[in-house]
Amino acid sequence: MNETEDNMTAYIRYRLEKAQETYQAALVLYDASQWNSVINRLYYACFYSATALLLYKKLHAKSHSGVISQFSESIVRTGLVSKEDFRVYAKLLSWRSKGDYSDLFDFTQEDVDSMMQPTKRFIDNVASLVQL
Repeated sequence: MNETEDNMTAYIRYRLEKAQETYQAALVLYDASQWNSVINRLYYACFYSATALLLYKKLHAKSHSGVISQFSESIVRTGLVSKEDFRVYAKLLSWRSKGDYSDLFDFTQEDVDSMMQPTKRFIDNVASLVQL
């Protein structure tokens, strides 16, 4: 492995670790009933996982929408990740925007509960596809 490959491997590992750390932050925020912030952290846990897998596959995107588009096209369409798992990530992208940018809007515990386990499954499934 050359230095560039070593650096990329370290960056991919960092992104996977960041996904797990961000999911753990969501659990802390859950305990504090900070529902919009939990959704934000769940989205970013998926985002970090997705970017790690794209980098592992030597695919690059420049924006959040680019990551989700590239992930859909190159990962989901090829069957590496299920459509069901992908829907979790896509829904969280939409919800994160709503929670972060819509005034006078708050998610409920029920909303958050519906996404906790599916998000954990997404990040674990994506991480299992990265063989470093």
